[in-house]
Amino acid sequence: MSQSKSSEKFDGSFNAIFLNMTAYNEAVKIYIVVVISFLVVFTYNSFDLVYNHWELIEDATTEDEWYLTFNEQSENLQESRVLQDGEMQTFTFYIDDINVPEGYLIGEINITVDDTGNDGIIANTDPTNECDSILADVREGGLTAQWTDENNTLSGQTNDCEPFFMYLRVYPDYDGLSRSSNSVNEFQALLPWQQSGWGYGELEIDVEVNTDDSIFPGQSSDDEEITITIEVIMFEISASEVI
Repeated sequence: MSQSKSSEKFDGSFNAIFLNMTAYNEAVKIYIVVVISFLVVFTYNSFDLVYNHWELIEDATTEDEWYLTFNEQSENLQESRVLQDGEMQTFTFYIDDINVPEGYLIGEINITVDDTGNDGIIANTDPTNECDSILADVREGGLTAQWTDENNTLSGQTNDCEPFFMYLRVYPDYDGLSRSSNSVNEFQALLPWQQSGWGYGELEIDVEVNTDDSIFPGQSSDDEEITITIEVIMFEISASEVI
């Protein structure tokens, strides 16, 4: 009788389902016990995570205020040349030659163009001396930097025997000023200031000289000594939580 019942085809009816459940009664009991045990353990762990570790969850999602400060170092590159009247030359500085300390990045470059070696000395003692006209332009693209930054000064000129200055921002938004940052932890606060790849390559500066003839005999010159000084500013950043 039991063999005939077990051989009957399962038709999906409620009676057939009940007969199958009773036939595998032990397996069903074990399955139910496993499911209930899983739900109990899952519920306990969820409650423990939320109740006992809420402070950790809150710390991981709440932004705190961090105070960022920059420690700077600098290194200079310098080159002097004598240019003839109407001549233009390109001064090339290899920034890769700079010894950047471990943990530091290049932030900005200050450029000084000085022609006081000749006319400036005479002009300071003799106001009748005519100063030469000096023009300089920084060539774009040879160095990985913020070439479109509105704070850059990439050209300059003088005819008063005084040096003039130019500026190139290398690292994004760097100005050396301390600032605040809202971040969930110190790592996130420092992350924007740890990008590598800036300040690589060469910096090229075109300089042109146009000498002025003095109305006084013996004070005219057909050349000018130009000295360019590159000050490379490097920075290391630190963060402290504002309590």
